[in-house]
Amino acid sequence: MTRYLLLVLLLVSGLLKAQPVKPEDYGLKAFYLEDPKLGRIDYYLTERALDQKKPLLIALDGSGNFPLVIFVQKTKGSEVMNVFDHDLLALSDRFHVLLIGKPGIAFCDTIKTDTTDINHVAAKLPSPKAFLNNNGLYWRVQAVSKVLDRLMKDIPIDKHKIIAYGYSEGAQVAPALAISDKRITHCAVVMGSGLNQFYDFITAVRIRVLKKEITEGAAQQQIDSLFLKFKDIYAHPNATDKQWEDNTYKRWASYCSTIPMENLVKLNIPIFMTAGSQDINSPIYGVEYVRLDFLRRGKQNLTFKTYPTDHFFSEHYIDDGKPALRSYKKQMLLDFMSWIQ
Repeated sequence: MTRYLLLVLLLVSGLLKAQPVKPEDYGLKAFYLEDPKLGRIDYYLTERALDQKKPLLIALDGSGNFPLVIFVQKTKGSEVMNVFDHDLLALSDRFHVLLIGKPGIAFCDTIKTDTTDINHVAAKLPSPKAFLNNNGLYWRVQAVSKVLDRLMKDIPIDKHKIIAYGYSEGAQVAPALAISDKRITHCAVVMGSGLNQFYDFITAVRIRVLKKEITEGAAQQQIDSLFLKFKDIYAHPNATDKQWEDNTYKRWASYCSTIPMENLVKLNIPIFMTAGSQDINSPIYGVEYVRLDFLRRGKQNLTFKTYPTDHFFSEHYIDDGKPALRSYKKQMLLDFMSWIQ
């Protein structure tokens, strides 16, 4: 499951042949601040009309120890991989767009390999001590608030529109941020989870049984083993020396102790939420449950959009007997912009 979450990060923007490796290559200006508890926080703002008053769009990316840019040195040539969403940076004519780095992770890192396979790339990237010790929901939420404190003093912001836009893991950060920081006026939850992330692992096994891929007995053994692991994680919620699925116990405990739906239903600000019917990373059953609970509670502040896509806004279909893809990313952005108006 985790490897899919990591895959999201590198496929959102695609693979580039040029070699832009600095913030300014992307129209970004780099800043940082030091906090006694959180340590160094690196953040990046779109440079376009930085001195003009505009709404703020806080772009919260997905999971993993990825820098925003990865420079891949090959035996012959090189390539640049991006983690952030270029489509959001393109909105800098309307918004100040804010990106925040992960703890201890530089804007760009270099690896030497002849393959851009995501699992291989992830294995090549280092996980600094600052990342292992701090990575989790708490750090990400508090880091945004600290940066927002600074930005309120440094640049002109339209305080009527401060949007937390979270994708994948970032979609769990956005509502937690909106609960914690009342300056957030709008919350966008894009291809994220609705229920406990651990629950997705359980249901994935049950679905394999329905597909006749494994027996009931084998499935129950796997699920019992998962529950033992979850019990151990909850028993050691601050452990950074114990890992599961390429993440520390601390990271897992932080995201699986606070349920996205519980935060979302507490919000009274406008919420934009998306689901992909083909998404195996953030399965739609957990996301649609949020929609159902808003109906049960009579809440009217949720705009919910479903697309026939995977986690990357791509619909998989057969065209003339061959597998094909159709992107719904543009449609999602149109829906988002219509909502934010």
